[in-house]
Amino acid sequence: MLIFDMRLSGDSHDVSTLGLICLLIVLKNDMASVPLRRPMSLGEFVDDSPWVEDVPLLQEFRIDNQIDGVRLNRLLTREDERGDLTVLISDLNEVIAPVPHAYLVTAAPGSIRAWVYHKRQSDRLACTNGSMRVVLYDLRPQSPTYRELNVIDVGTSNKVLITIPPEVVHGVQNRGLTAATFVNMPTRAYDPAHPDKSRVPYNHPSIPYVFD
Repeated sequence: MLIFDMRLSGDSHDVSTLGLICLLIVLKNDMASVPLRRPMSLGEFVDDSPWVEDVPLLQEFRIDNQIDGVRLNRLLTREDERGDLTVLISDLNEVIAPVPHAYLVTAAPGSIRAWVYHKRQSDRLACTNGSMRVVLYDLRPQSPTYRELNVIDVGTSNKVLITIPPEVVHGVQNRGLTAATFVNMPTRAYDPAHPDKSRVPYNHPSIPYVFD
């Protein structure tokens, strides 16, 4: 870096001009020490190599007396030094209904969301965090599992995608001491002008389950 001894004698305009010239010289010398960056192109990126899943993606499983039309898929989490990644839904292995609407729910400790059902949409609850209980009750008179009750504990230690068909009553409780989250990816977008949701209180006496 060049250093100039600027004397304050003489015309002030000349001094200002000299100062500007000195500043430009200093900046020019500083910039000369910075290596020039050449333009980057997409061709410099390296493609990922093909690989094979060692565990089936969204592996389906069943429970005893599972309600007709309900589907249960295990959610696989992969981890490395950066953190983890969990696939919530995919059409890689089968055709699925589109995801026109998705939202994240945070459930306070001990909170209960029950009872509800939908006339037109299926819910797809991806439960990956916390300690939650999902309870399903079949009130469809034409169903082979009419009046069957399913209780499914899910969350951090049991990550599951639960597909709940129309007219299956359901409720969700956070049984943990901290907040829990889940993502719902229903098959229809929620329309506030025409809500597809019917409710009764969580303690309704005609449903054979008591949230504790």
